[in-house]
Amino acid sequence: MSNRPKSREKNYSGKSTDVYVRKNNRSASNQIIKGGSGIGIIGIIIFILFSLLNGGNVSTTTNDLPTYNQSLNDSYAVINDNKVNHEVSDLARKKYTVSGSESVTVMVYMLGSDLETRYGMATRDLNEMLHATIGDNLNIVVETGGAKQWQNSVISNSTNQRYLVTNKQLLPLDKNVGLKNMTDPDSLSDFIKFSASNYPADRYILVMWDHGAGSVNGFGYDEHFPNNTMSIDEIAGALKKGGVKFDIVGFDACLMATLENAIALEPYADYLLASEEVEPGTGWYYTNWLTSLNNNPAISSLDLAKTLIDDYIASSNSSREQLTLSITDLAELNGTLKDSLKDFSINISETLKSDRFKEISDARSTAKEFSKASRLDQIDLYDFAIKVNTQESINLANVIKSAVKYNRSKNISNANGLSIYFPYSSLNKMNSMVQIYENIDIDENYSDAIKSFATLTSSGQIVSDNSGSSATSLIDTLLGNYYEGTSSVNTNDIFSLLTDSNDAFSGIFGGNSDWLNSDSLMDIAQIIGRNRVDSNNFVVTNLNGQKVLSLSEEEWSLIKDIELNVFVDDGEGFIDLGLDNVFEFNDKGDLIVEYDSSWLALNDNIVAYYMVSSEVSDNYYKISGYIPAYLNGEYVQIMVEFTSDDKDGKVLGAKYVYDNVEQEAKGLVEIKSGDVLRFVCNYHSYDGSMTEAYPLNEDYTVSGDLVLSNIYINNPDLVYSYRLTDIYNNRYWLEAFRVNK
Repeated sequence: MSNRPKSREKNYSGKSTDVYVRKNNRSASNQIIKGGSGIGIIGIIIFILFSLLNGGNVSTTTNDLPTYNQSLNDSYAVINDNKVNHEVSDLARKKYTVSGSESVTVMVYMLGSDLETRYGMATRDLNEMLHATIGDNLNIVVETGGAKQWQNSVISNSTNQRYLVTNKQLLPLDKNVGLKNMTDPDSLSDFIKFSASNYPADRYILVMWDHGAGSVNGFGYDEHFPNNTMSIDEIAGALKKGGVKFDIVGFDACLMATLENAIALEPYADYLLASEEVEPGTGWYYTNWLTSLNNNPAISSLDLAKTLIDDYIASSNSSREQLTLSITDLAELNGTLKDSLKDFSINISETLKSDRFKEISDARSTAKEFSKASRLDQIDLYDFAIKVNTQESINLANVIKSAVKYNRSKNISNANGLSIYFPYSSLNKMNSMVQIYENIDIDENYSDAIKSFATLTSSGQIVSDNSGSSATSLIDTLLGNYYEGTSSVNTNDIFSLLTDSNDAFSGIFGGNSDWLNSDSLMDIAQIIGRNRVDSNNFVVTNLNGQKVLSLSEEEWSLIKDIELNVFVDDGEGFIDLGLDNVFEFNDKGDLIVEYDSSWLALNDNIVAYYMVSSEVSDNYYKISGYIPAYLNGEYVQIMVEFTSDDKDGKVLGAKYVYDNVEQEAKGLVEIKSGDVLRFVCNYHSYDGSMTEAYPLNEDYTVSGDLVLSNIYINNPDLVYSYRLTDIYNNRYWLEAFRVNK
């Protein structure tokens, strides 16, 4: 039983409450616009101390860098050996930037977005730049745009502008570039050309400032052009067109420390400096590293990056922020990655063909995943390779470890500096990623490996969807329409089903999948036939007065997640309280299918809660999830975390969720006393329709600390089921039961 999913431990408050039922008012949730892309200034304002100096320049009010607390006892809180790896493989290409530079031009592509409109974060970072010591040998050129409102009286929101950052002032270079889409690669390449032409130097550094969403969704959210992002291949195209070889390309943005990004940028830069995880809203701290660069334009790129990375960690005031930042030697990757990635990829494909899909599935599902709630499918490459645990994967892990020259993390485990796209949580980006892989010329063997894995995963889903069992239908389960699926499915049946499923594959992969290899479908059919959960075995029985589910160890090995799903039947449909990984096994290894009528509450308010990820290592675990809500009228996910060191759990903050743009919100918003929360959930009508953001309770005004606990629900119409997720990400609901029967 050691390999079974990990259950969260409940913290009972001993209290009880009713679930408020808002009858005949299901449209109420639509009165509030969902999404974090609006231009209204919400009540949560992060302090901004800005005023004007003479000449209309941005203020330079000093904000001292917070003191870094090195006395943290929990080794999980700060991971750092404080050593820069200056060694470089003999296989590395020569650096584009030669040593001994006497002049430097730093280009800051500052796409303000809602980070500036809401919080003035771009203005804050401009002030940090203005606090740096800036001499004649350091040029800091900034292009601004992309925000509907700037939190200072200098920068315009109606046109892009260019400035030179000098001592204590912004010097206008072009106050009317035009209102250009900053997620358009031509806008970036034009800025690069302008900066290099007007401020030539021995050394060039590019900083991309805004939101990021990794290899899948790229960089940037322009409030004036809200439906576009700049993909990593487009960024590479812009750098090529810009005609500059950079020393460092850095992303003060979320989730951009990916292998794909590194490969895309390698022809144009020596180093990539970025984060694997979501960055906090404050992002980088600029004063010290720019001063170091000014004082010594020839400073080692790694020593410069160390200053930046250390300050990034040190500038965090919160003990709950999850931080990671790394610098990767792209010149070294150029010489060391090719063979190791090829061998690793071929090994993955061969493992899948040899009927060992579960080995790769287990490694993938337990590897460190970033922004899992957004289903970007980005995992830490080193962690994944170690868990695959073949000679080829270990070799690749060593290559990555060597190329990542400095990496620091806080409150994150297994973040080793570079992530990679490996589809599993959601396959609907496969087609676009295949195209990006072709554009950035990633090793075709890796593309083939993820194609094989995605084809196997999707095939398992197609077979499950056509099994004819109600176990895959939530509403049928809730209504008691429980019926068995096909009694037996042989290899030929599976093969016939898959060969007739072109439309199903296209729907899963996000479009026409020309890359799908139909010749492999018979092999896949055989693999699935031997490694498939039969939903007919999900029969709840009574054992000594207790409801249980009995499966063989082989069947349990195919289950990767177990979650309790609880509902309130209001006579017209079901109020969905979410999915919590709380469960127990008896001494025989059977799942106990019982429910004690308690559910997660925040400050004694019952909330909908969804488990996102569960990391288990030896005696340590971390379980992350979110609570959907409106915070002061704007839709958020309240991020929470439970660990073996903090079983009661804690609220990390609120994350805004964007509509109509595929970007990750930068940072978490603190929830403070006086803030108004409306907790919401999904609502399932008897006819099968679903309403999102359905009001769960009356508005709650926050008072005091945020406390998580399990409290008992008095409502007599509670319905519950357990949801099982298999290695193909198929979801099955066990028979639903009513607490009052």
